[in-house]
Amino acid sequence: MDVLDFSLSSAPALVSYIRTSLRLVHFSGMVLGLGGAVFLDLMLSRYRRMIVSAELVDHVEWISRFIAAGLFLLWGSGLGFLLLYQLTETEKLLNPKIWAKVTIVSILTVNGLAIHRFVLPFVRQQIGSTLLAGAKPATKTALIGCGAISIVSWSVPVILGAAPQLNFVVPCGVILAAYALLLVQAFFIATLVMRDGHQILSDTA
Repeated sequence: MDVLDFSLSSAPALVSYIRTSLRLVHFSGMVLGLGGAVFLDLMLSRYRRMIVSAELVDHVEWISRFIAAGLFLLWGSGLGFLLLYQLTETEKLLNPKIWAKVTIVSILTVNGLAIHRFVLPFVRQQIGSTLLAGAKPATKTALIGCGAISIVSWSVPVILGAAPQLNFVVPCGVILAAYALLLVQAFFIATLVMRDGHQILSDTA
């Protein structure tokens, strides 16, 4: 580790190259993850009143693979940044914004596992019926919650990354509190949207 630290410290061009490479990987992960999450949420919202087909489920699973790839790139580049900071700029590890992002991406990862273990199998089971047909209230809440967590947890790291003014200024707790508030708002909006579609379908049945 000392040898690597010395090599990086004595080669600023190498550090710059590594940093740029990590940024490209990080940006690619954000594009895949956020783009896929937004597209998936919009698609499910659009087709919420229609009969779920096998083709729709295949599209959902296909998009989810891009989101998973984005999450993988996000973790790989994020850990790479932490290691780079540890070796070259240890003061950056004291930035509360970094640890807020780590916390949010950790929540995003757990949510991603829940989507693959619970949401995708549920959507496949709904083939031949509407998306929320026969779903229990707890199931609907979990589905909406997973969607809200996904879209907010992909969006907030992008916002944080685009706001260097927050570096070393805003405490981690404040960032996470704002994140929690956005989650609550997103959940209620998604609940209204999905409930609206379900009620309209019931009224026209």
